Amino acid sequence: MKKAMLLTLIAALLVMGISVAPVQAATTGTVISSSAAEPEPYYARAVKLDNGNLLSTFTRRFPGNTDWAGMKAFPFYRSTDGGATWSLLSEIDPNNYGLDRNQQGMTTLYVLPQKAGDYPAGTLLFASTDWNNSVPYTIHIWRSTDNGATWQFHSNLAARGTAGTQRTWEPEFSVTSDGRLICYYSDERQPGYNQAIAQEISSDGGLTWGNYSIIVGNSSNWDWRPGMPRVVKVKNGTYFMFFEMLGAAPNFAVRYKTSANGVDWGSATDLGNVVGTGIYRASQTPEIAYIDNGTANGRLYVRGMTDVISSANKMFTSGDYGATWTQVDAPLTVKGSNQNTPAAWSGTLLPLSHSMLLEVNTVKVGDRNEIRANVAQVNGDSSIVSGGIYKLINQNNNLLLDNAGGGSPAGTEIIQWSDLGADTQWWRLDYRNSGFFRGMSVNNSLVWEDPDGATAPGTKVILGTNNDLDTQRWKFAHKGSSYYTVMNGHSGLMLDNAGGGSPAGTKVIQWGANSLDTQNWKLVRVDTEIPVNQLESFNMHSYVQYQDGRGRIDGGQYSAESQWRLVKGLANESSVSIESVNKPGFYLRHRDGKVWLEANDNSALFKNDATWQLRAGLTGSWAASFESYNIPGAYMRHRNGLLEISTISTAVDQQDATFYVK
Repeated sequence: MKKAMLLTLIAALLVMGISVAPVQAATTGTVISSSAAEPEPYYARAVKLDNGNLLSTFTRRFPGNTDWAGMKAFPFYRSTDGGATWSLLSEIDPNNYGLDRNQQGMTTLYVLPQKAGDYPAGTLLFASTDWNNSVPYTIHIWRSTDNGATWQFHSNLAARGTAGTQRTWEPEFSVTSDGRLICYYSDERQPGYNQAIAQEISSDGGLTWGNYSIIVGNSSNWDWRPGMPRVVKVKNGTYFMFFEMLGAAPNFAVRYKTSANGVDWGSATDLGNVVGTGIYRASQTPEIAYIDNGTANGRLYVRGMTDVISSANKMFTSGDYGATWTQVDAPLTVKGSNQNTPAAWSGTLLPLSHSMLLEVNTVKVGDRNEIRANVAQVNGDSSIVSGGIYKLINQNNNLLLDNAGGGSPAGTEIIQWSDLGADTQWWRLDYRNSGFFRGMSVNNSLVWEDPDGATAPGTKVILGTNNDLDTQRWKFAHKGSSYYTVMNGHSGLMLDNAGGGSPAGTKVIQWGANSLDTQNWKLVRVDTEIPVNQLESFNMHSYVQYQDGRGRIDGGQYSAESQWRLVKGLANESSVSIESVNKPGFYLRHRDGKVWLEANDNSALFKNDATWQLRAGLTGSWAASFESYNIPGAYMRHRNGLLEISTISTAVDQQDATFYVK
């Protein structure tokens, strides 16, 4: 990537990352499962069945040790209404098959898209990883031919290994271009490999397996630990495999490789391409989806587990088969992820239609993780998240949709007004069904309504009490650049500003579609939060922290002292300041050549010293460097474990002044 392009991307991401967050994110979705007795579920999986229903499963507990107890049967929850509600349908208890359910986890769920062996399209396969060293196989497979109502044992896969303790993890199914079932998995069994990604193929629908091969790995580099394969086939027939990569810079990045047939992936030492844009990239345990949205290439969507640390709302998307990526709001708001409390640990993105995307994932709620689901309407690099809070800006006059005053009663006519930063101009968009949303005022919980089911052009839009009728349903059609037309479900008329150049106070009406900008509304989300970042040293694999007021680097990623927000520069809004999450109002600033964490005293000197020019990394891709705002040419860098500023002249200087923003 050219440096100028990277700088442009950094500037765009900076604008996104430092937006004001006046309200708390609400898009935590619908609860599938929540249990105080099982506070750490993970590996949420979901599929769409041939009958249109959804099926979801997960592992009930994080496998911290090999001697744990208390695991219950694997549950399967069904939704018959597109993910709005869920109920327990069935269970698989490994104990009933001579296995130890306390040693099972890291599951997958798959629907055969076509006949494989004797098993027709629509057959369900469920697989678990077994880390019981006394069991001869590491992966066990069950099948269902009645949409998950009942299950039968199907087969075993991946022999334990000669030493008895080697394991495999994270099975993932697909069907090759010639119709054979294939399973990809992370493999710790092979001599010389810390871990590799391997595959085996079945010609009889998964009853027997063979043709073992390593598709990502390096026996000459013990640091390499690729894993978590997720595979999807796109409309031109290409297979994409996304995986996490530990041990190669940028560490933990989600990468992808491609195959023409699902079998041949090129050299095993080829790590493919990183998913990301600017200084941000997807990181760890990828969840992926592909949507054929009618464009030439369709759309790929990717989200990593630790992406949610820096941005609880975002995922990456590509409309050119991974050549470029942008960030877009993900269906679920997921916060609080780290290695010890695995929120977002390997969730699922599931297409429901050409424009609707479901996410099922673990969400941190209080002292537990819950399995939750939520949907978003995805339109290229724009999305509308169910439960998200937005302001709507008219393209013609730049005025906002407004409820005309706090506490307005039902029947009040909706107007347009200049941006007040008030909740009378904030609207919660809740997905209902069949492509329609409800627009609810954050201020008074009343909703947009076509009064009395009127169908005449010019009818004013009012606020009404929610009644779930089509007069209160609105369909959003994307016009580009986050602009949408908004059509009422009853009248078929468009939300309109009642004339070009209409002044503040003008009533909002409905009118027939006319392709004018008076009917185009820009959706700007207001419930996102400023990302929380960690700054990892490029060459030390340690993180920027503070101790006794001094900036330093240390090993811990998840300590309170290593959490930062990149906010608008105190001295220059096009630059950044680095504010401590743990100590709000305290910023990294340079003084006497050293970097300190100090409280903002509002002096001009402090603001200048605490402002940094965000630059592309002086060395390495996907990284950043921080140039002093008031001493050009001097960069924040580490030396002997402490932070300071200095000019840069050597390769070591460049490495010491380069950081991964995570």
